[in-house]
Amino acid sequence: MKNKILSIQAFACGQEAFHFSELYINSQGKEELLPINVLLCEHKKYGHFLINTGCTEQLKKNMPQYLKYKQKHRLKFSAEDSIVRQLQNNGMDPLLIKKILLTHCSPECCGALPLLPKYELLSSAQVLCLIKTRDTQGDMMKSTLPQAVIPVKAAGIFKGETPLRAYFKWIYDMFGDGSVLGFDLRGHSSEMTGFYFTETKLLYAADAAVDERVIEQDLVPSEKMLELQAYPDEYLLTLASLKRLHRENPDVTLRFLHSETIPVFGNEN
Repeated sequence: MKNKILSIQAFACGQEAFHFSELYINSQGKEELLPINVLLCEHKKYGHFLINTGCTEQLKKNMPQYLKYKQKHRLKFSAEDSIVRQLQNNGMDPLLIKKILLTHCSPECCGALPLLPKYELLSSAQVLCLIKTRDTQGDMMKSTLPQAVIPVKAAGIFKGETPLRAYFKWIYDMFGDGSVLGFDLRGHSSEMTGFYFTETKLLYAADAAVDERVIEQDLVPSEKMLELQAYPDEYLLTLASLKRLHRENPDVTLRFLHSETIPVFGNEN
């Protein structure tokens, strides 16, 4: 059987600074600049889609709110980091992006929505509700979201068999064919959604941890890290579920919004 997902490719659309020794009590190391990843994927039936959109200069339209946000999230990006610019530099017309899947409604995930010409948002109902009501990260996000109505579609519940069911309560079938499953990662935010590519067993867990080292080295969040989470108790439960999944399913590859490397599939050249 041929794969339904034909390719997966990662683009770094900005960077964010992290100091592991401040964020995890059993870690050491200097401050690191890690990428803000956007995934470009191709579905056999539905064409090209993105997971998140990365940072753009649009985020600086409301400078007071942007500077306030940067006090907690040390972002670094330029116009060249825009996913639209990078797609064009790679010879791809942004009009080919038919759908956008969002993990959550942070500026790093939604920042390029106004720059993409035509698409449908596809995600969990929780994410789409925040986008439609524009109840996202205060005035900064409201000023960067497109003024026009965004076409949206909430994914249905997945009723088939999946290893995710042992770890997460809600499982969504993003395209209705079992190729990409969404799952609830509540904790960092109320609407956090991860995505699992069933054919390649790549699990993309957004901001549930800084990157896969947290899982592989069993790092423990500090009080400072927990203060950055909307729901600290649920964040810890989600993190524990991801660690258990990693132990019990070594064939599943975990990656995050800030992972330095994400396996390329189907588009190695």
